[in-house]
Amino acid sequence: MANLRVAAVVTAQDRRQFLPMAVRSAVEAGADEVFVVRNFPGPIEGCEGQYVDIPCDVPETNEKEAQGLERADSEIVAFLDDDDLWEPTKVRRLRTEFGERPDLVYLCHAQRTIDAAGAAVTASHAEYAQKAPERFGAWDGRHFGELVGRIWPGNNSSTCLRRSWARSWLPTFRAAGWGADLFWLSAAYLDRQPMAMVPEPLTALRLHDQNMSHQRDAGPAAFRSRHRTSCERFARSLEVLTRAAVDRRGPNDPGAVWLRAKSLSFRLLADVEAGPGARRSAWRFLTDGSASADRGATMAALLALGSPAVARRALYRSALRRWRVDL
Repeated sequence: MANLRVAAVVTAQDRRQFLPMAVRSAVEAGADEVFVVRNFPGPIEGCEGQYVDIPCDVPETNEKEAQGLERADSEIVAFLDDDDLWEPTKVRRLRTEFGERPDLVYLCHAQRTIDAAGAAVTASHAEYAQKAPERFGAWDGRHFGELVGRIWPGNNSSTCLRRSWARSWLPTFRAAGWGADLFWLSAAYLDRQPMAMVPEPLTALRLHDQNMSHQRDAGPAAFRSRHRTSCERFARSLEVLTRAAVDRRGPNDPGAVWLRAKSLSFRLLADVEAGPGARRSAWRFLTDGSASADRGATMAALLALGSPAVARRALYRSALRRWRVDL
């Protein structure tokens, strides 16, 4: 267990502000290897000689993580977004969890949330606030939607993998392009491989106006553009995962059904934000039985049938509520 090596793969696209803190947190936590995959050069203050630079101009997180996985020699690879921090106990905990379970391929853990200055904040949105990883032991192993919606803590900076298993998924991972955290959870589920969910926060997740929460601090026009791009990316990623799910488990598997429904939901939202064809897309969505299980997307589709502009305003107002950060 003590000899189990852990690599940190830190990914960055354009942002420089928080990167030194992220890299230092991985070094100080005891990572045996630290790879920084980024699209800009320059020294990382306070980390000289303690990381390997991997230049990567491809903006998609999946490609950056894939390049880190390919370079790592450590058997355990854990990811870290450039604006987040590893807790000092993280590497030690990973050595314990993976060392005691040689068959474990995937681990995700809880996070604590901080603001841009590093002060603690409370995240009220469902992606972080309403998850209970301690319930993972009671999950039936089949109902993927329950795992994602009620148990899984999510987030790239909380994703930890066994390298030898993860590398077999790299071609599909690259094809997906986006949604890396959900991809790795789905891959472990589809392969029927052992997973673990840790309720202790081993990462500090930084919430600010430049991170993946694209809705925060955006006016209606900026939100519409960002939201459309985000939904298109997630739709593509989920379409790739749906094909993988059907190949491995068949079209009626709960995971395959859930992934397909989510891909259709994101495709609908992208079409609504785009404008042309929004009504036609809404009708297709509503007449697909599996897609209508997504309540939020169903409401957007119903509104878009009457007025796409009204639907877009509703999506914006909903996002303001969903991504609120309480100080």
